Amino acid sequence: MRALSFLAIPFVLLGGCRSSEHVRPGPEAASAALSNTSWEVQLADPEKLFVALDIVDARTVWVAGQPGVVGRTTDGGASWRFFDGPWPDSLAFRDVEAFSADEAFALAIGPGAASRIYHTTDGGASWRLSFQNEDPNAFYDCFSFWDRRRGFAFSDSHDGEFTILRTEDGGDTWTRVDPADVPDARPGEGSFASSGTCTAAQPGGLGWFGTGASGVDTRVIRTTDYGATWTEAVTPIESTDPAEGIASLAFFDARHGLAFGGVGTRPNANVAVTRDGGARWARLGDGVLGGRVYGSSVVPGTPTPTVVAVSPAGSAYSVDGGETWTPIDAVESWTVAFLNAGAGWAGGRGHLSRVVNGP
Repeated sequence: MRALSFLAIPFVLLGGCRSSEHVRPGPEAASAALSNTSWEVQLADPEKLFVALDIVDARTVWVAGQPGVVGRTTDGGASWRFFDGPWPDSLAFRDVEAFSADEAFALAIGPGAASRIYHTTDGGASWRLSFQNEDPNAFYDCFSFWDRRRGFAFSDSHDGEFTILRTEDGGDTWTRVDPADVPDARPGEGSFASSGTCTAAQPGGLGWFGTGASGVDTRVIRTTDYGATWTEAVTPIESTDPAEGIASLAFFDARHGLAFGGVGTRPNANVAVTRDGGARWARLGDGVLGGRVYGSSVVPGTPTPTVVAVSPAGSAYSVDGGETWTPIDAVESWTVAFLNAGAGWAGGRGHLSRVVNGP
């Protein structure tokens, strides 16, 4: 994109998976906590903006960004390989969803034909064009998958309607959800494609996307039936221009989740919480990172509900479900993803970095 009574309910749970069935903590995800956390730069490239990450396991991570950036590590980030796919070098990739070291989808944003999805099943050796937008008014921001066959993609609105696509055959075809089954959009309403986390999915057909628009309430719009129908809920996150509002969603489980976003660089209500699967949202704590948040990730396998948030102002983590925050650094980051407390990555302008915990 170009405070309710339920707050009294205790928020006690273990950290959950990043978003959906296709990313599960492995045996290495034993209970552990973030401690003395910092980032170690694994790749520095001032020519690249890294915008989305997806972790398969402790050694395999996929990344997407711009210009024309899709890549992968299979050695825990010691080395990264970037692919020359059948796309223009200028294409702006903003999301990636991976199932293995061999299979991944990458989504590029932009008006009209610039919005497209590519699919590889051979580790990036070859890529198939899974979807290319033909609507000059559509602009796709993010996508999420429930499993290898079922997923959805979300576009900014136009003419009072959102465009949501579904696939039920592993990306062979994408079909638009009937606009009658999606809440109407307000003028200019959409999302901020800053981290590949403006959508989220959980097992059982649960899915969400967050919105913003100039001077209107931000919303989280959710599905409980694999994207067939959608309902809305207002959030307290601020939005004062078309590029602001909700930028990132992070769910601990089917009921507990956080929405991040905000405006500019001034302190504001930039974190909201749900404890009922997204039906209601309320402001949480005093916010994080002093302005707009771009990306977030739950940290699975932790003894308390832990989440990391990133922004142009740096990164921070919370071990109490977003109530309070501990700064990590002031380095600009757009995206973050965690497998467990010992395996997490952040990316942004000119860097890919791995988490370091301990002395």
